[in-house]
Amino acid sequence: MREKRWLPTIVSVILGVATLVIYSVIWEEKKPTMYPQIIAAACVPAVFPLIGKITKNEPPVYLGWVTALHIFLANDLGSAMWFYGIIPAWDLIMHGMFGLVFSVIVEYFIKRWGGGSLKKAGLYLLIFLSAAGAAALWEVWEFTCDNLLGGDAQLVKAALANGTNPISDTMTDIIITLVGAAVFIIAALIKRNTD
Repeated sequence: MREKRWLPTIVSVILGVATLVIYSVIWEEKKPTMYPQIIAAACVPAVFPLIGKITKNEPPVYLGWVTALHIFLANDLGSAMWFYGIIPAWDLIMHGMFGLVFSVIVEYFIKRWGGGSLKKAGLYLLIFLSAAGAAALWEVWEFTCDNLLGGDAQLVKAALANGTNPISDTMTDIIITLVGAAVFIIAALIKRNTD
């Protein structure tokens, strides 16, 4: 049953290939960066079985599944199929979902790597701060890509054109990621108190 560990990666790659085909057919104006972005993102769930192979301690398959789901929704549908433009709340939903998924992954690895001795408050604080750091790093990535490739992932040009605050999108993305992390922490506290 060890082959099950690769199933989320296989599904993610199949969805990525399907997205590439659909993207190539339906969009007249294609971004050349979209092709490597889709391919690279589809391979991310492979991190978990590779960690298992290296450490000889398999992470649970659900980590690959939640990662594959988020990649499909955020990258394939959001970026390639332009759900970010079609559905106004899509960006907020994806950042909130990222905060939740990231928190699940961080909790697993903290507990696995000896963080089980942390008091619950310390564990949840570490998860929350890790989500804050990941959200900030993502915004740095978007900022860097915008400046190098001339994009507007942070919606600065759009905000200036509308006369709104250009930093609003960045801060909202970070805050919503933290809301996703907070939802995870609240759910974990409720589960702990009902067990």
